[in-house]
Amino acid sequence: MRRRTVTFGLGAAIVLASALSVRSGDVSPALAPLMRSFKAYSRDLERLDRVWTARPESSQTKPLRSLTAPAPGSLPLESAEVTIRERLPVSLRQAVNLALTNDPTLQQYISGVEEQSQWLRSVRGRFLPTFALEIGAGYQQQRGRNWVWRGNADVSGFGVDSPFYVPTGGSNRFQTNLGGGFAGARIDYELLSFERSAAVAEVTADLDEAHQLYGNHLRELQLAVSQAYYQLQLMEQLQRIRQVVVTNDSVILDQVRAMHTAGLVPRVDLLRAESRLQQQRFLLEQAEAGRAAGQRRLSNLVNVPFDVTLETSDAVRLEQPWPLNLEDTIVRGLQDNPQLEALQAARNALLRQADRRAAQLLPSIGLFAKAGYQVDQSTSPVIDLDGCCKGPAFIPGFNSQGNDWSAGVQLNWRLFDGGITSGAVAANRAAADQVLQQQAAQRNAIRQALEAAFYEHGAALRQIIAANSAYQAAREAFRDSRARYEFGLADYTDLADTISSLTGAMEQRAEAMTLANLSYANLLRELLPVPRDPALPLSLPLTLPVAHPMRSPMTEH
Repeated sequence: MRRRTVTFGLGAAIVLASALSVRSGDVSPALAPLMRSFKAYSRDLERLDRVWTARPESSQTKPLRSLTAPAPGSLPLESAEVTIRERLPVSLRQAVNLALTNDPTLQQYISGVEEQSQWLRSVRGRFLPTFALEIGAGYQQQRGRNWVWRGNADVSGFGVDSPFYVPTGGSNRFQTNLGGGFAGARIDYELLSFERSAAVAEVTADLDEAHQLYGNHLRELQLAVSQAYYQLQLMEQLQRIRQVVVTNDSVILDQVRAMHTAGLVPRVDLLRAESRLQQQRFLLEQAEAGRAAGQRRLSNLVNVPFDVTLETSDAVRLEQPWPLNLEDTIVRGLQDNPQLEALQAARNALLRQADRRAAQLLPSIGLFAKAGYQVDQSTSPVIDLDGCCKGPAFIPGFNSQGNDWSAGVQLNWRLFDGGITSGAVAANRAAADQVLQQQAAQRNAIRQALEAAFYEHGAALRQIIAANSAYQAAREAFRDSRARYEFGLADYTDLADTISSLTGAMEQRAEAMTLANLSYANLLRELLPVPRDPALPLSLPLTLPVAHPMRSPMTEH
């Protein structure tokens, strides 16, 4: 113990003497690289400081070339096709716009709206008369044979010498070739149909549901892109911070190793420096892996070409505080909400389907009119007589023709179907009740999500204040510890601990900003105004548009 004390005292004296020589302008060769490392670290801190005061996104955004999404059915066949060849920095606005253009799920909802629109068009066509035209031609051949089980010899006037004599057991065989054609037209019109009107109401509700699902996915898409972008910002910021720490700790380890060889520091300091460097390398590898995964997550979500990876164009920065208080947030979040309106439309569709099925038991009246013309031709009929008559009658061919028309009123009324319709109607109404309960559960879930995000946003803003204070204190502690180290009044481990505190404060600051932005995005997800019709212009705001924001506790931060 006494020897170690002497060693520390000698080391402190050497460090103090070296520090005095530094102050006088003469840097000790053993400490000069270490002091240069600290100066470089100070410059890195200043560079990281400038990250927090980055310019707004609008002034940094650069035009982005068109990134066409891969074809829906295309699959890469070679590894070269998925090799990353280009890295493009994008802003959050650009990432959202790319997702609106390339997202395949959004295209599915657009197709769903188009599908229901065409179904509505189909049902509305029942209000117009239908016209049908029938034209056809055909050829047929008939063969037959007849046997006489009782002749007509006993009939007066039909003796054996009569040309009409038919003996018992006689037979004949005949063959007929018949060709013909026909043409006709028919007009039908549903004059009165309760089922038709209910069918229109059902499909209209289905179309409304498709519109609401489209608007809801717009909210989901912006939330997903915002979450991926903010998390990638955090990973990139952590990677920059930890890279600076690893670079600095590597230089410190080299100098501590040299000082240990010279007997200026004990072995425990060398082991501490090695352990700290390995820990920082582990954290750096984690950050690099998280950054790479975040880049691919954003790229796949936006659906860019296989060989392109997206990066963030700006560092972590805090979005504006949430402008509403909790009560107004809940009220606005539950109003004009496409999730709830989609469920309401689905319930209406089930009720209208029940009405349509019930209307099948009601009478329907329709008008019809039809007319047609038919012509037939029989050629070369063959009749063989066996013991019948004196000779065959041969007709080379004959034609026949005819036409007809009709018009009238049809009444269809299903009086009894064994409970088929009533059972289907009851099933539809039960399903509608299920959707109603689902709507109530979704309403409560939306409120819970808004309340949780609101509280998290407020906590994140307070965490930012605490992180800023901790960061400023750690900066001052770093300057003080470095000065004490230069004068030999502190061990390098004290300075390393101070650097760890400073690094932790920087990471906490970035994480608190990210949590605030993520909670803001979760709040915005339920209040974002979105169009319901894919034909309308599409531009999603990144912040909540509020003409006269109400004062809330958050705005004070």
